[in-house]
Order: sequence, then structure tokens, then C-alpha cells
Amino acid sequence: MRFQKARDQTFMDFMNCNKKTPHHIAFFLDHEFRKGFKQVTEEEQGKRLEAVVRLFCCLHGRDVFISQYSNLLAQRLLDKTTLSDWAEEQMVNKLTIECGNNTVNKIKTMFEDMIKSKQLNSDFKSSPSNTAVAKT
Repeated sequence: MRFQKARDQTFMDFMNCNKKTPHHIAFFLDHEFRKGFKQVTEEEQGKRLEAVVRLFCCLHGRDVFISQYSNLLAQRLLDKTTLSDWAEEQMVNKLTIECGNNTVNKIKTMFEDMIKSKQLNSDFKSSPSNTAVAKT
């Protein structure tokens, strides 16, 4: 028991001795969403996300990670380069559990805005009057 506690404390100290660790974890996660989840089952994606969340729990700079993660997520959403919407939603759910709703609210809003944008775009394209509006 004492050994495990000392091991965990040492690992947390190691994780937090470098100020860039939250950035590195966010960039790793960004790489996973862009390329790493290619041809990987949802179960394996879930395991990888769970491992990242365990690392996240050791961080003292959680707010730095959240900020970096939300910036990278915004870029993935705009570029449409994410490989798995399911994995993105799972990560948001896991972060909500760890950090609370207020912290992850901005990220959830980004997803909602993308859904609304897709819906508005499809409604506009299917509308019979869109050609008349475009000509004026």
C-alpha cells in the first residue's frame, strides 16, 4: 500500500515537473483523433481515451490541457479531420466527469454549433427558394 502511494506520487511529480506536459498530452490526443484511430475498433478507442484521462487526472495544469484541447478540437471540427465523432463525444463525456460541466461547456457548445451548422446547411440546400435568394 505504501509502495503504491509512493509510486503514484512519484509519477505525479514526474508528470508535473515539465510545464509543457499538458500541451504534449493534448497534441497526442489530437494526433489520435486525426490519424491514430484509423482502422481501430471503438473498444480500442475507448481504452486509449481512458488511458489519456488517467494521465489527465495526474496533471496539475488541467486548465492548460483543456484550453489546448479545445483549440485543437476547434481546428479538427473546422477542417473536418476527425476520424471518429464517437470518440470525440466519449472524450468530452470523460472530461465532463473529471472536470464538471462548467469547464467543458465551451467544448460541448462547439459540437452543438457544428450540428446546427450542418442542419442549417442541409435545410438551405433542400429549400426550393435558395436559388432565388442566391440570385438577388
